Amino acid sequence: MLITDDGAVVTNHHLVSDATSIAVTLSGGEEYDWRVEGSDPATDLAVVRIDGDGFPTTQFGDSDRLKVGQQVIAIGNPLGFQATVTAGIISGLGRTFRTDSDRLVEGVIQADAALNPGNSGGPLINAQTQVVGINTAIILPAQNICLAVPSQTVQWVVDQLLGEEKVRRAFMGISGYSGKLRPDKRQTLEIE
Repeated sequence: MLITDDGAVVTNHHLVSDATSIAVTLSGGEEYDWRVEGSDPATDLAVVRIDGDGFPTTQFGDSDRLKVGQQVIAIGNPLGFQATVTAGIISGLGRTFRTDSDRLVEGVIQADAALNPGNSGGPLINAQTQVVGINTAIILPAQNICLAVPSQTVQWVVDQLLGEEKVRRAFMGISGYSGKLRPDKRQTLEIE
Protein backbone atom coordinates (compact mmCIF):
# COMPACT_ATOMS: atom_id res chain seq x y z
CA MET A 1 0.00 0.00 0.00
CA LEU A 2 1.59 3.27 -1.15
CA ILE A 3 1.86 5.79 1.67
CA THR A 4 4.00 8.54 0.09
CA ASP A 5 3.97 9.90 -3.45
CA ASP A 6 7.71 9.17 -3.76
CA GLY A 7 7.27 5.41 -3.52
CA ALA A 8 7.18 4.36 0.16
CA VAL A 9 5.06 1.24 0.57
CA VAL A 10 3.96 -0.24 3.90
CA THR A 11 3.63 -4.01 4.14
CA ASN A 12 4.28 -6.82 6.61
CA HIS A 13 7.71 -7.70 7.96
CA HIS A 14 7.03 -11.41 7.43
CA LEU A 15 6.63 -10.77 3.69
CA VAL A 16 10.02 -9.13 3.18
CA SER A 17 12.23 -10.54 5.95
CA ASP A 18 13.60 -13.46 3.93
CA ALA A 19 12.62 -12.31 0.43
CA THR A 20 15.23 -12.18 -2.30
CA SER A 21 13.12 -11.12 -5.27
CA ILE A 22 9.66 -9.64 -5.05
CA ALA A 23 8.15 -7.07 -7.35
CA VAL A 24 5.66 -4.43 -6.25
CA THR A 25 2.77 -4.47 -8.72
CA LEU A 26 0.42 -1.49 -8.80
CA SER A 27 -3.28 -1.70 -9.69
CA GLY A 28 -2.54 -0.68 -13.29
CA GLY A 29 -0.21 -3.68 -13.69
CA GLU A 30 3.07 -1.71 -13.51
CA GLU A 31 5.82 -3.67 -11.75
CA TYR A 32 8.61 -2.09 -9.74
CA ASP A 33 11.69 -3.44 -8.05
CA TRP A 34 11.89 -2.57 -4.38
CA ARG A 35 14.33 -2.19 -1.54
CA VAL A 36 13.65 -2.43 2.18
CA GLU A 37 13.63 0.97 3.83
CA GLY A 38 13.13 -0.44 7.33
CA SER A 39 11.44 -3.29 9.14
CA ASP A 40 9.94 -3.87 12.60
CA PRO A 41 9.40 -7.52 13.56
CA ALA A 42 7.71 -6.49 16.84
CA THR A 43 4.71 -5.10 14.94
CA ASP A 44 5.16 -7.20 11.77
CA LEU A 45 5.49 -4.01 9.70
CA ALA A 46 7.98 -3.00 7.04
CA VAL A 47 8.47 -0.10 4.65
CA VAL A 48 9.82 -0.79 1.18
CA ARG A 49 10.58 1.78 -1.49
CA ILE A 50 9.98 1.72 -5.21
CA ASP A 51 11.61 4.19 -7.59
CA GLY A 52 9.45 6.96 -8.93
CA ASP A 53 7.30 9.85 -7.84
CA GLY A 54 3.79 11.18 -8.22
CA PHE A 55 2.24 7.94 -6.96
CA PRO A 56 -1.31 8.06 -5.57
CA THR A 57 -1.28 7.64 -1.80
CA THR A 58 -3.55 6.23 0.86
CA GLN A 59 -5.36 8.17 3.55
CA PHE A 60 -5.15 6.82 7.09
CA GLY A 61 -8.13 6.83 9.43
CA ASP A 62 -8.01 6.91 13.22
CA SER A 63 -7.99 3.33 14.50
CA ASP A 64 -8.48 4.65 18.05
CA ARG A 65 -12.04 5.59 17.04
CA LEU A 66 -12.98 2.06 15.89
CA LYS A 67 -15.88 0.33 17.64
CA VAL A 68 -16.76 -3.33 17.90
CA GLY A 69 -19.50 -3.99 15.32
CA GLN A 70 -18.24 -1.38 12.86
CA GLN A 71 -18.02 -2.50 9.23
CA VAL A 72 -14.62 -2.79 7.53
CA ILE A 73 -13.31 -3.96 4.17
CA ALA A 74 -10.13 -5.97 3.58
CA ILE A 75 -8.28 -5.70 0.27
CA GLY A 76 -5.52 -8.02 -0.87
CA ASN A 77 -4.34 -10.61 -3.35
CA PRO A 78 -5.34 -13.91 -1.75
CA LEU A 79 -4.02 -16.97 -3.52
CA GLY A 80 -3.05 -14.78 -6.49
CA PHE A 81 -6.50 -13.27 -7.08
CA GLN A 82 -5.54 -9.60 -7.37
CA ALA A 83 -7.51 -6.80 -5.74
CA THR A 84 -9.90 -9.10 -3.90
CA VAL A 85 -12.28 -7.29 -1.55
CA THR A 86 -13.98 -8.88 1.45
CA ALA A 87 -16.19 -7.25 4.06
CA GLY A 88 -16.63 -7.88 7.75
CA ILE A 89 -17.12 -6.27 11.11
CA ILE A 90 -14.76 -5.38 13.92
CA SER A 91 -14.98 -8.30 16.35
CA GLY A 92 -12.44 -7.12 18.92
CA LEU A 93 -9.91 -4.40 19.70
CA GLY A 94 -6.61 -4.55 21.57
CA ARG A 95 -6.07 -8.24 20.82
CA THR A 96 -2.71 -9.99 21.19
CA PHE A 97 -1.34 -12.84 19.08
CA ARG A 98 1.89 -14.76 18.72
CA THR A 99 3.49 -14.91 15.27
CA ASP A 100 5.01 -17.99 13.65
CA SER A 101 8.42 -16.67 14.73
CA ASP A 102 7.14 -16.60 18.34
CA ARG A 103 6.93 -12.80 18.56
CA LEU A 104 4.05 -11.32 20.53
CA VAL A 105 2.15 -8.61 18.62
CA GLU A 106 -0.12 -6.54 20.84
CA GLY A 107 -3.00 -4.13 20.34
CA VAL A 108 -4.28 -5.58 17.06
CA ILE A 109 -7.72 -5.32 15.50
CA GLN A 110 -9.78 -8.48 15.10
CA ALA A 111 -12.32 -8.55 12.29
CA ASP A 112 -14.29 -11.28 10.55
CA ALA A 113 -13.42 -10.31 6.96
CA ALA A 114 -12.39 -13.41 5.02
CA LEU A 115 -8.62 -13.45 4.54
CA ASN A 116 -6.35 -16.03 2.94
CA PRO A 117 -2.63 -16.29 2.22
CA GLY A 118 -1.87 -13.27 0.04
CA ASN A 119 -3.96 -10.78 2.01
CA SER A 120 -1.03 -9.93 4.29
CA GLY A 121 0.12 -6.34 3.95
CA GLY A 122 -3.16 -5.20 2.44
CA PRO A 123 -5.33 -2.47 3.91
CA LEU A 124 -8.25 -2.81 6.25
CA ILE A 125 -10.47 0.17 5.47
CA ASN A 126 -13.51 1.83 7.01
CA ALA A 127 -16.68 3.09 5.31
CA GLN A 128 -14.96 6.41 4.54
CA THR A 129 -12.27 4.49 2.55
CA GLN A 130 -9.61 5.35 5.11
CA VAL A 131 -7.02 2.76 6.10
CA VAL A 132 -7.62 1.75 9.72
CA GLY A 133 -5.26 -1.23 9.75
CA ILE A 134 -2.79 -3.42 7.87
CA ASN A 135 -3.90 -7.05 7.54
CA THR A 136 -1.26 -9.22 9.10
CA ALA A 137 -2.55 -12.65 10.14
CA ILE A 138 -5.30 -15.20 10.19
CA ILE A 139 -5.86 -17.79 12.89
CA LEU A 140 -5.94 -21.34 11.58
CA PRO A 141 -7.97 -23.55 11.62
CA ALA A 142 -10.61 -20.94 12.56
CA GLN A 143 -12.58 -19.30 9.78
CA ASN A 144 -12.71 -15.54 9.32
CA ILE A 145 -10.55 -14.42 12.20
CA CYS A 146 -8.59 -11.59 10.63
CA LEU A 147 -5.95 -9.66 12.58
CA ALA A 148 -4.73 -6.24 11.52
CA VAL A 149 -2.18 -3.81 12.95
CA PRO A 150 -4.06 -0.57 13.81
CA SER A 151 -3.41 2.53 11.71
CA GLN A 152 -2.19 4.54 14.73
CA THR A 153 0.56 1.94 15.27
CA VAL A 154 1.29 1.78 11.54
CA GLN A 155 1.78 5.54 11.29
CA TRP A 156 4.06 5.64 14.35
CA VAL A 157 6.19 2.73 13.08
CA VAL A 158 6.35 4.15 9.54
CA ASP A 159 7.56 7.52 10.87
CA GLN A 160 10.29 5.72 12.82
CA LEU A 161 11.32 3.53 9.86
CA LEU A 162 11.42 6.39 7.37
CA GLY A 163 13.37 8.59 9.77
CA GLU A 164 15.82 6.14 11.32
CA GLU A 165 15.31 2.83 9.47
CA LYS A 166 14.52 1.14 12.80
CA VAL A 167 12.09 1.53 15.66
CA ARG A 168 13.41 2.77 18.98
CA ARG A 169 11.56 1.63 22.07
CA ALA A 170 12.15 2.48 25.71
CA PHE A 171 13.51 -0.27 27.93
CA MET A 172 13.54 0.01 31.72
CA GLY A 173 15.51 -3.12 32.62
CA ILE A 174 13.30 -4.11 35.54
CA SER A 175 12.65 -7.74 36.29
CA GLY A 176 10.47 -9.52 38.80
CA TYR A 177 11.00 -12.39 41.19
CA SER A 178 8.29 -14.71 42.44
CA GLY A 179 9.73 -16.65 45.34
CA LYS A 180 10.48 -16.40 49.01
CA LEU A 181 13.07 -13.86 50.08
CA ARG A 182 15.92 -15.09 52.22
CA PRO A 183 15.77 -13.88 55.84
CA ASP A 184 18.81 -11.60 55.40
CA LYS A 185 17.22 -9.91 52.35
CA ARG A 186 13.93 -9.48 54.24
CA GLN A 187 15.82 -7.82 57.07
CA THR A 188 17.75 -5.52 54.67
CA LEU A 189 14.49 -4.48 52.97
CA GLU A 190 12.73 -4.19 56.35
CA ILE A 191 10.01 -6.63 55.35
CA GLU A 192 8.31 -8.60 58.09
